[in-house]
Amino acid sequence: MGNPAFNEKQEYAPRREFREMKNGIPCNRQYSEMWTANWWWNVQDKLPEDATVAPIILASDETQLSTFSGDKKAWPVYLSIGNIEKAVRRKPSSRAWVLLGYIPVSGLDCYSEDRRSDAGCQLFHDCIKKMIQPLIDKGLAPTEMACSDGFIRSVYALLAAYIADYPEQCRIACCKRNSCPQCTITPKKRGCLEPANSIYREPVDIVDTLAKQSQGYNPSKFKTLNMLPINPFWKDLPLCHIFECMTPDLLHQMHKGVFADHVSSWAKKSIANGDEEIDARFRTMPPHPTLRHFKKGISKVTQWTGGEYRSMAKVFLGTLGGAADARVIRVVRAAEDYMYYSHFESHCEESLEAMEAAWKTFHAEKEVFVELRVRNQFNISKVHNVLHYPQNIRSRGTLDGFNSETTERLHIDLAKAGYRASNKRRYIVQMTQWLQRQEAVQRFASYLQWAIPGYIAELSGVANDEDEDSSDSADGSEEAELHPVKYTVARRPPLRASVTSIENDYQADWFTWYLDEFLTNHGLASKIPINIQHGLNTLPPFPLYKQLRLQLPPIPEAASESLTDVVHATKRIDAFWTEKGLVKEIPAKTSVVLVRVMGIDPSKGPLHGIQVARVRLLFRLPSEIASFHHPLAYVQWFKPFQKDPVKDLNLFKLSYSFRQHYPHCSIIPVTQIIQTCHLYPAYGRTVDATWTSDNILDKCSTFYLNVYLRHRDFLQFRHRNSMFIKSKEDEVIEFQRKRARRA
Repeated sequence: MGNPAFNEKQEYAPRREFREMKNGIPCNRQYSEMWTANWWWNVQDKLPEDATVAPIILASDETQLSTFSGDKKAWPVYLSIGNIEKAVRRKPSSRAWVLLGYIPVSGLDCYSEDRRSDAGCQLFHDCIKKMIQPLIDKGLAPTEMACSDGFIRSVYALLAAYIADYPEQCRIACCKRNSCPQCTITPKKRGCLEPANSIYREPVDIVDTLAKQSQGYNPSKFKTLNMLPINPFWKDLPLCHIFECMTPDLLHQMHKGVFADHVSSWAKKSIANGDEEIDARFRTMPPHPTLRHFKKGISKVTQWTGGEYRSMAKVFLGTLGGAADARVIRVVRAAEDYMYYSHFESHCEESLEAMEAAWKTFHAEKEVFVELRVRNQFNISKVHNVLHYPQNIRSRGTLDGFNSETTERLHIDLAKAGYRASNKRRYIVQMTQWLQRQEAVQRFASYLQWAIPGYIAELSGVANDEDEDSSDSADGSEEAELHPVKYTVARRPPLRASVTSIENDYQADWFTWYLDEFLTNHGLASKIPINIQHGLNTLPPFPLYKQLRLQLPPIPEAASESLTDVVHATKRIDAFWTEKGLVKEIPAKTSVVLVRVMGIDPSKGPLHGIQVARVRLLFRLPSEIASFHHPLAYVQWFKPFQKDPVKDLNLFKLSYSFRQHYPHCSIIPVTQIIQTCHLYPAYGRTVDATWTSDNILDKCSTFYLNVYLRHRDFLQFRHRNSMFIKSKEDEVIEFQRKRARRA
């Protein structure tokens, strides 16, 4: 708490935040950081008025140290505090986490096979208890601490959250792996959506039951709750409800568990020739810079990473259209909605209710898999565990503050780097010593930065948290601000092309006609005559850009930091021979974007004034013709958004716009481009054999807007639009009620 680097990045008291006011009363409470949630308020009420809570966050995860041979593992335990902003905790280089110690990794061969599992579980609890013994000894006595803002406070350190995967959560909860580590639901009820069966386990009750079991009384609850005979580390911790401390594991529970292992697998089995058909659809899916393209489909992938799970989920719903039963589509859509709501960085009661409604839809429609003989029951731990997500958010804050991927990243700096620096013998001792030296160097570097203005420490092994593609170098680029989007292009356009080349190579038909229209609409007088007769080339070459980078602004619910979005516009390059052999054809790369075509009117919904277009060309107006400050884009328009999304898929249907049987195109300033988007092709029952990912935007005529491309897309096109439609429906109902009263 006293680290000056965290000044203005820490909070010391809870607060309640609200999104709106109704009749002077705050409503629609907001949850984001831990200090905005209920747990902090609840414990604050039990402490003296001048008390400052330090919410302790523990995390542990076993990791492999040896790469190719051997079976050397480490089991680090990390600690952070909830006073620090979650965005800071997510960055390993911020050093908001410290290593408490390593749990021994042993096969425990000295025990018989039937006792080995319980002995390993007890060893885990004993080690954790040893590490947090100061918290137990201190109890509810305060500690005077100097904080990062220079004030001294009476601090109460209380265990608030524990980040662990499901097997480790069961170990902490002293229960078997067919149980929920948080609530009392029985294994055969895990597939139900019944709040009455999801009551949290009570620590006092569990400790009492474990004590009676150790004394030989064999209480009935021990068997009913599938408990293990363990002396838990948490039983003497003050104000600790360990079962509420369990935080969700989005990667393993939601992405890999519920969606990849279960829902997507069931959906494929419900389709005729499921694997082959779904693979064909993945192969022909239009590309996007943020998506991994599965060139061979997904059934051939043998080793999945977190990024691949996410890329698969982003387009999976689009592969079901036309092939799957409508009820299957609704189940998959509900699961995806719940997963994307889980990733919100800022929630409110309204979004939490929408999240809970999505999970109710999942349970209401899931019986279709029983009817199709894909499943006979849904008593799966991960399907049940995600039910607790809204409760976790209201209690401890949004789930991005408790991501298990953070601990996996910490393994690199606090476990694997030390192992690589050792001689691989008695490596735990050497790893500990190496870390102590690194921390000493870091402390001294921090002191030098404070003592010497402008000093920049050169530390090895400090990770760069920024993506290497997230920003451009200032050299060779120009930047212009659009409210609120910024764009970046090359300072000198890398290409030049004649009008004939533009129309033929970039498929920018009637380019001169649209250019003349643009100049007229913007009140620009051309310095030379523009011959708009199709095919004639009387104009100077046009400077062309290959790409445009947009800097999308942060959105509290979806992204706490700005995001780089790349718009591409390149022509197809035919295959050609060189001295080294054949160079394969390079397909054209064009981006689909959202364009602001008129002013914003919130009363008409989040999609008002926005239209989808395909960027065919990025260029700058030659000075010989006219002067215009911003680069321009030649775009091919899609029809405006329909009033409502299509049924079941709940996606907006799109098709190209035509005028007098010709594609409807325009030339627009790039400042009108809001962001890129992604389209699902409307496949029908089977995939057209001539379609590929390179030509599908040309050959397919109907598409659906992908709302799962990024969390900001889901927020705009699914959540906000759904809330707008609901508000309009509520207005109609209220109007009918008032009219009925008058009658």
